[in-house]
Amino acid sequence: MVRKIGYWIATVLIALGYLTGAYFDIVQPEDMMAEAHKLGYPRFFFSILGVWKLGAGIVILVPRLPRLKEWAYAGIVINTTGAAATHIYMKDAIGDIVTPLVLLAIAMASWALRPASRKLAGPWV
Repeated sequence: MVRKIGYWIATVLIALGYLTGAYFDIVQPEDMMAEAHKLGYPRFFFSILGVWKLGAGIVILVPRLPRLKEWAYAGIVINTTGAAATHIYMKDAIGDIVTPLVLLAIAMASWALRPASRKLAGPWV
């Protein structure tokens, strides 16, 4: 029961984070775009990223779709480590570097605690 509660807390947190991020990436408020420009990313990149974040946030919440869930978690790993690396490269504040790593830890908790019904079946899992 503790595992199930931990899974749902981590999953809801990461899904909410990614659904919120998708909204801002798609809507592109000017203050966020100014920050994105500072990091060297083009505006269209965030439109693409927003759509993928929306997909990831939805897929990890809905039942079944184990293969898509694996891809969603992989995308979250790529996105969060890329964000942290970008902030390191830009010599940003430690909080800017740690934030995506905290999201990564939450996503990894969700992945590790997921029930069997949300995993790919097979000898490689």
